Amino acid sequence: MPESAVVKATRFVLGDVLFDVFRFPVWWYTTGTKNAAQFTWQEFLSILNRLSIPILVRNLGKPMYGDYSKSGRIISFFVRIIVFVFRFFGMLIWSVVLLAGFIAWLALMPAIVYQIVRQFIG
Repeated sequence: MPESAVVKATRFVLGDVLFDVFRFPVWWYTTGTKNAAQFTWQEFLSILNRLSIPILVRNLGKPMYGDYSKSGRIISFFVRIIVFVFRFFGMLIWSVVLLAGFIAWLALMPAIVYQIVRQFIG
């Protein structure tokens, strides 16, 4: 005997939709958090490379523009230190933004649940 549309719709709502509602928080704190952490780490590595900080650290003692005189080496060293400080602070600010975004990801689900419960309880 074929099932009616009402029975199929009820089975869909109770089976799939409610299951997804209860499964969503589990996904949020397992796979979703893993994806968010990977994104945060990749963004951190990306800003590190965009600001060329590893290259700058590697070449800190090398003279700029091939000027191997003492004054050229001293000036190059201090110029690179100043550039490093500014780039490091840029990286630090972006890292704080990334970390705040990741923490917001973790805190968003409890905040949403709290607001839903607060609406129903009053």
